[in-house]
Amino acid sequence: GNQLNINYVQGDNTSISCLTTTHPLQSLTVKLRRTNQDKDILMYPDISPASEHQRWSVRKDAGNVTLDLKQIRLSDAGHYDCQVYKDQDCLNVIQFDLKVK
Repeated sequence: GNQLNINYVQGDNTSISCLTTTHPLQSLTVKLRRTNQDKDILMYPDISPASEHQRWSVRKDAGNVTLDLKQIRLSDAGHYDCQVYKDQDCLNVIQFDLKVK
């Protein structure tokens, strides 16, 4: 997978592309987590969004499955991985490091 290092200032918004695909977003499962934690931050389609993670969302933009994070906070800094599945097949994993100042 690709390792992205991304630098932000508090209050910024960001978009991170996880996968380019022809599959409709509705047919995919997207999981985002901090690399060192077992709890998913975001799970699409999400049946019970945890309130603290409503700043994260997923959309499909011109063939790209894209993560959006709005109003970045210092507490968002860290190492993440994003996995995209079609049924049981993992189509892609990207890892990124979010730095916030």
